Amino acid sequence: MFAGVPSDTVIFDLDDTLIVEEAVAFSSLRRAAQLVPGRDPGRVQEVILTAARRIWRAGPDYALCHQLGIASWEALWATFEGSPSILDDVRDWVPVYRLEAWRAALGELGIDDPALATALSEAYVALQRSGHPLVAGAAELVGSLQGHCRLGLITNGPADIQRLKLAGTGLAACFESVVISGEVGIGKPDPDVFSLALSQLGAKAESAVMVGDTWERDVIGALDAGLSAVWISGGRPTPEKRPNVVVVREVAELIGRSL
Repeated sequence: MFAGVPSDTVIFDLDDTLIVEEAVAFSSLRRAAQLVPGRDPGRVQEVILTAARRIWRAGPDYALCHQLGIASWEALWATFEGSPSILDDVRDWVPVYRLEAWRAALGELGIDDPALATALSEAYVALQRSGHPLVAGAAELVGSLQGHCRLGLITNGPADIQRLKLAGTGLAACFESVVISGEVGIGKPDPDVFSLALSQLGAKAESAVMVGDTWERDVIGALDAGLSAVWISGGRPTPEKRPNVVVVREVAELIGRSL
């Protein structure tokens, strides 16, 4: 409840709000890096992240991918199936990008081994596809809200992996609307993506709240679209005080609380 107005619609972010995403990605990179003989996996992880980021930013339509919130480590395992035509060039380039990134990383480590680069790429994909755990309290919170208000989800990222991650939560059926940036061609913080979700839910912005962990994309994006917001801070300092924003450290703190 914000300013005395009850929220009859709650829209969630996915990555690092309902599921553990970034930590899993980095763990997968480190585990894959164990395949590199005679090298510290932590060092390999640093090198691949740097190489992937550099090559990703030099690739086709990077500005669009940045707008859609698609990260370089996501593209290391996404296929971009289910993406709109505006991402056709990216989808066609991604298999090349993955091998280039791993080969470049190995090159920086003084290793010239195309077969190893392929093995590392395949290992990372397999590790990422093995699943992303739910954030503590996420299932309980969504379950407690289901049937009492409209539930939606807005997430940035490639369509195929976001759908896969959501399916793995066991919560997909709880959401009446699921909007994925890499599926619709717009992403947070663009107000239009919030308007699209609200339209699908048959809801009004003034009685809706967005719950997410990213200040700029989730909180400011929601406020600009007329929604209220809950920021999952994870202990980070609040960038600025804004009306109609509730700050909690963990999503579990919202269980049993009026939104």
